[in-house]
Amino acid sequence: MLGFLVFFLSSVVLFFFSYYWVYMLCFFLFCSFLCIFFFSFGWEDFFGLFFVDSLSIFLISLTFWISFLMMLSSLRLKLMSQMSLSFCFFVWILCMVLFVCFMLYNVFLFFVFFELSLIPTLVIILGWGYQPERLQAGLYMMMYTVSASLPFLLLLLWFGSYFDHFFFFCDWNVGSLGVGWFSFFLFFFSVSAFLVKLPVFFVHLWLPKAHVEAPVSGSMILAGVLLKLGGYGVVRFLKILGYYYFFGFDFLIVFFLWGGVITGLICLRQVDLKGLVAYSSIGHMGMMVSGIFSGSSWGWVGGLMMMVGHGLCSSCLFVLASLGYDLYGTRSVYLVKGMLVFFPSLSLWWFLMVVGNMAAPPTLNLISELFLLMSLLTFSWFLFVLLGIMGVLVGAYSLYFFVASNHGEGLVGSGYFENLKVSSFFSFFLHFFPLYFLFLFLDCFSFY
Repeated sequence: MLGFLVFFLSSVVLFFFSYYWVYMLCFFLFCSFLCIFFFSFGWEDFFGLFFVDSLSIFLISLTFWISFLMMLSSLRLKLMSQMSLSFCFFVWILCMVLFVCFMLYNVFLFFVFFELSLIPTLVIILGWGYQPERLQAGLYMMMYTVSASLPFLLLLLWFGSYFDHFFFFCDWNVGSLGVGWFSFFLFFFSVSAFLVKLPVFFVHLWLPKAHVEAPVSGSMILAGVLLKLGGYGVVRFLKILGYYYFFGFDFLIVFFLWGGVITGLICLRQVDLKGLVAYSSIGHMGMMVSGIFSGSSWGWVGGLMMMVGHGLCSSCLFVLASLGYDLYGTRSVYLVKGMLVFFPSLSLWWFLMVVGNMAAPPTLNLISELFLLMSLLTFSWFLFVLLGIMGVLVGAYSLYFFVASNHGEGLVGSGYFENLKVSSFFSFFLHFFPLYFLFLFLDCFSFY
């Protein structure tokens, strides 16, 4: 309660004095306090309404971390007087919605906050997006996610009336519902809303459009946290529907991995920097959810590591792509070139994040992919073909991403010598440090 009181008072200070840096400092202190508080508990139940375990703790910590970096990376809104106070307010609302969503014990309330997170995200995209097409991007995002959530809502209400409760860890006795194709469709509609939120291949078209039109902060929260909300829902509902665990999972795992191969090929022909990062996220999330569906504890732990590692890496890649847009006035791979000549210090951060995206040591992404590989190859050795092709494609488009933007001759007339702000390098470091050093604390991922 002390943390909430401090945060409330800091928000009052913001609204009365409108100091952007004061707000950021108070936000960071509040987030640090809550992260330390939650990491001191392994599993706790608060008032029968909230609970935390290690899965919740990591995603709550990631939410606070990315939310703070959103404001740090969006300092130009304050410098250009583009409604920075309103922007901070919607970041605060989105952070609190996600914080409550990751802690809720009640499934129905979880669904309410799961859908509520779309509203501040949509406002951030529409209010601070780059192009007029952001209206269509927001419509895509709302239609895809809400359309997949409506069958899930009906099924959830039916579950509540059948089992007389809406709590995650109570006895659902799903074995009484029978087996066969009915069970498969029951399972599919239970997780369909989360698969669209991830998203996996075939229901992914809203994500690249939303990323391309969103401001840097919108891309960061989409890639860093909101996609992980889908993975969180999949994990929770697989524990509820454990009776149907292996029926049809072989088809879904192959489909998701094949989608990762297709998106890898799409990345090789992308000409938009943010579009390339967005499509690479789809492939990584396909591998993550395949590992969770494998039914192995290796896959579940690797999935959690992938969510944290990918959230940090992809968020920083979007910051770098947006910074390239600020310097060059374009995100085209054909025009954003020569950074190694004009901004060698910036090229260092490009290299570190691209290396993290292709899961090189000692990043958390490498550890997560090793866990996922072990779980998937234990499920079936035939998946080695798809996993091998995905590995080659990830390396290929990551090298293409780095070489295309950092080598070559620069575009005449670009803002080569615009001063880079210290806040940008601070943001890069705060992405880099946990991504490269969390492998020292792998025991924290082992119990959830």
